[in-house]
Amino acid sequence: MSDGGSGATMERMRTPSPRRVLRWAVGALAATVLATLAPVLPEPAPSGFVSGAPGPSTPPDPFVSGLFTTGRPTASPSASMSPSPSPAASGEPSGTPSAGPSVRPSPEPSDDPSGRPSEEPVRTSGTPITFPTSKSAGLPAGWTPKQTRTGDLWIRKNGTVVQDLRITNGVIHVAAKNVTLRRVHAVGSQVVNAGGDACGTGLLIESSTFVAGSGQTRDTDVPVVGDGGLTVRDVVIDGVPEGIRVGAKQCGDVVVESSFVRIVPPDVCDDWHGDGVQGYGGGTVTVRHTRIIMRETADCYGTAPFFYPSGQGNTALTVDGLLVEGGGYAFRAGTPGTVRNLQVVRDSWGYGPVDVACSALSHWQAHVVTVSSSTGRTTPAEEIRCTGVGN
Repeated sequence: MSDGGSGATMERMRTPSPRRVLRWAVGALAATVLATLAPVLPEPAPSGFVSGAPGPSTPPDPFVSGLFTTGRPTASPSASMSPSPSPAASGEPSGTPSAGPSVRPSPEPSDDPSGRPSEEPVRTSGTPITFPTSKSAGLPAGWTPKQTRTGDLWIRKNGTVVQDLRITNGVIHVAAKNVTLRRVHAVGSQVVNAGGDACGTGLLIESSTFVAGSGQTRDTDVPVVGDGGLTVRDVVIDGVPEGIRVGAKQCGDVVVESSFVRIVPPDVCDDWHGDGVQGYGGGTVTVRHTRIIMRETADCYGTAPFFYPSGQGNTALTVDGLLVEGGGYAFRAGTPGTVRNLQVVRDSWGYGPVDVACSALSHWQAHVVTVSSSTGRTTPAEEIRCTGVGN
């Protein structure tokens, strides 16, 4: 092509056609109109929880309502969540290695794969709560057993009351209704109330202490308490790799209240999946005024202090007053229910404080806290945003 032809072509490229000029003018006019109207168009309501707006209707729990509010001071409204230089108080002294190391395995996913935004928490102030400690819960000070036993114990009579017992290296099989275990010292021992077709529904375990025995603990050890239709009240579970299993929903729901649970790595750790409270085929679990700690080491990680996921056949949860510490996520939940007065010890988690299916909940209230190692009383700080998938 000659220089003259090239110059004509370039001139045509520089000179827009009348049609293109008209299109630019219409586009500029439309942009001006939209910019003028945008400030007055209503914004869509955010999904999830909104301050001052009730969640989906659920029957009120007469016991939970106001349980920790009467006579307790209220913290000033918390700020939005931001890092704090103050370290977490570890809470209870322990002869086991301290909580999780600075380097953990790759985190499990915490974002909703559907791309939906995470749910927002209800904006409420945190309440200082005095939680149980290993000294304030469990067996009373100065307690001594009236009977001792090594090996298994079977209970087959309805309404049986077993009290002031020390059992070592055994299993208490509850195959009867409305059994009470009171002031039991379980050393290297467990309680099971669901086996085969039998359901020990109505089981009450209170003012008792469960600890490891003299033998090695392993990552295959079973939970010390299970499975369905039972209440755990004023109980200490300390120094074992598995805590409470909530299952056997056909046997009934589970209540855990006013108790202290501290889970530690097993002596033999190949593939540990320890939990303080775990649901597997469980009915409704209710947790009130309870503290759960998970200790980990650099080469032995558990799952979570509280783990009630959506993918394991669990039904629902009610939480009012739960202090958790440790784990990859300190609180993991995926079922319908309500969460109030959830408190997570600052910087105790590996990946994040919570992993929750927020859309399943009708109420959410959680805060980062520090906790007194001597009294178990918490000092709430910033709110914890509800986020995750809850698996």
